[in-house]
Amino acid sequence: MHDFPVSLVRSLVFEQLTISILDVDMYDCLCRFGHINDMIQKSTNKAEMIKAFREYGIMQQLITIYSRTDVNLYDYGDETSIVKLVKTLADFADNHPDSSIRTELEQGRIFENLMAIVKSDTAKYTNRKIAGQIIETCFQHRVHVANSSIQPYNENAKIGTSSGIAGYVRGEVRTLVEMRYIQYLQCILCKPMWWIDITNQHIVEQWRADSLDRNILPSTFNLALEQLGVFVKQLVCSGSDGLGTIVPGPVELTYILDNGIPDNVYTRLMTNVSDIEHGSNHNTGQMVHNLIDASMYSVVYGQTMIAPLDIRLKYTTMVPCDILLSTRLVSDTPIINGNPKFISRKFQCLPSEFRVEQDGSVTINSYINNLNPIWHRDMYKCIAKIFKCFVPMFESLFRTMDPMFKYIDIHNGTKGYELPNQSDYGDMQPNTQVTRPVYVPILPEHFKSKYESAKPVSLRGRNLQVIVKLTNIQLTPSKPKYDEGNWHIEGPRNESIAAIGLYYYDVENITTPKLDFREAVNSSYYEMPACVYWKDVYDIVERKSSKNQYIGSLELPNGRCVVYPNRYQHKEQSFELADPTQPGHCKILTFFVVDSVCRIVSTAHVAPQQPQWYNSSLDKAHVPPELWNDIMQYIQGVQSPAEAKHHRDELTSDRIQITAAYNTYRYEQKYNLGLW
Repeated sequence: MHDFPVSLVRSLVFEQLTISILDVDMYDCLCRFGHINDMIQKSTNKAEMIKAFREYGIMQQLITIYSRTDVNLYDYGDETSIVKLVKTLADFADNHPDSSIRTELEQGRIFENLMAIVKSDTAKYTNRKIAGQIIETCFQHRVHVANSSIQPYNENAKIGTSSGIAGYVRGEVRTLVEMRYIQYLQCILCKPMWWIDITNQHIVEQWRADSLDRNILPSTFNLALEQLGVFVKQLVCSGSDGLGTIVPGPVELTYILDNGIPDNVYTRLMTNVSDIEHGSNHNTGQMVHNLIDASMYSVVYGQTMIAPLDIRLKYTTMVPCDILLSTRLVSDTPIINGNPKFISRKFQCLPSEFRVEQDGSVTINSYINNLNPIWHRDMYKCIAKIFKCFVPMFESLFRTMDPMFKYIDIHNGTKGYELPNQSDYGDMQPNTQVTRPVYVPILPEHFKSKYESAKPVSLRGRNLQVIVKLTNIQLTPSKPKYDEGNWHIEGPRNESIAAIGLYYYDVENITTPKLDFREAVNSSYYEMPACVYWKDVYDIVERKSSKNQYIGSLELPNGRCVVYPNRYQHKEQSFELADPTQPGHCKILTFFVVDSVCRIVSTAHVAPQQPQWYNSSLDKAHVPPELWNDIMQYIQGVQSPAEAKHHRDELTSDRIQITAAYNTYRYEQKYNLGLW
């Protein structure tokens, strides 16, 4: 698009161009808004250019477009063109008080129509999103709320983490022969130092003899040995700073690191945790105690004060003082694509901003919610150093997150027999059933690796959002057993958690904790009323079985780090005291990593909501304690401890409902196998 000088604005050519743009069907007009905006932006005289367009009814066209709820604001032209044109006109009006454009925008009820689209339960997600963008950029003075929706983060666009989000990817249902093979493969992957032992011929022969005792065919053992060799070449790697070895876990898309945390970091972690325990209500008699509770002081939509979008997209310091001093707005309910039953319309846990530097070190650039960065300065350093050890594990996970990288992929098919021709039917009568032999898939002779095609993933030089949680589970002779958990994923869709990292840093006098995993499967293509087929090929014997498959378990002994995608549901197996006469415990540091290609509201955008954090500052400033409550009333966005606990209870109930929705619509949908 060339520059348009003032002399051309009034020319017949330009007038005819303007008329041709505006004298078209309304849907075509949507496509032209981007061109109109370009003409205005590149004109040597924007005022004259806008005046010309206004004379030909551009304002009325906009008003008409936004008064129609049946217009698709996305499919006809660039999504941002409509937003840009309205913003151009609004900016011009704000910079030219004598202009009547703002009056026309207000009187045309564009704002009211856009708000109706945003609040509609039936409007398309794309329409709601675009309407929200226009309100955010052009009518912020009318709403006094801040956009809480997920924002794209293009700097991380090449990192494929979105497939880790719950419900994003369904795996194909695995055949019985696949599952039996994977179960045997898992037996070897659970062995300590298997990646070293595979090079020892004597140990390999012991494995071979053991496989025969398990009735494993020699061909199956050889296939597993080939695959393990590929794992050693393609997936096994050194931990951060060469400490420990990262290996694929027994469950597909899990990665394990044992003893990969430096001793000095571990010692400092234990000291800092002890300080936190002494400063909290640790000895309350509860079996589970969250020392860093991500569900306390979360975002409460419609109540929590957050920074406007323009500030949210900027870098902030550890404690966002600029947010305290700036105009803060009430967070609105986010506009998010997807099943609304998977989205919380009330709450969002707050991640922190983690920066992975080019040398692999980690900097925490915004406070960890419920961990005061002034009181626990050294704990921040410990968490950063521990997350550094997780970085290569997450890189391995993100590199192989694509569904093509399965441990084994054996499809059901029709190989082995031909389709019948007409002569095969003979004199059979109508409605006669023909029984065909079931083709049961078999294992391949050799393992065909796809890992060579996996693109390297580096998190160095990247910004990530991470929710941090610190949990103690305490068992006593009077409470000797931790009960089995429920199947769940982590967080609702508006938190966009893609991956989880666990560090079991202190496990003492308990049986080994384990996590079970299952995934939702997509099998509609294969559903048919053939009970023999389903039993022989998939080992599915119940007509209304759920569309999920159990894919294995993972042991979590003392000192183990593990990562896995959030698209798996998981649950904790029960564990108990090893010596029932003595107490025992399990202490866990958890990292919930937000999808790297987006940004949600974080602690960089919300000033601390904990009143005790401000009380400490007032105490150091020698403000009399009797004045603290009066002063706190003037600090917007602070929650009392009682209020925060109430919201935590509501958040917990909200998560239970969302988990139930995931089960109903994803993980426990029933097969439609017809009559048996």
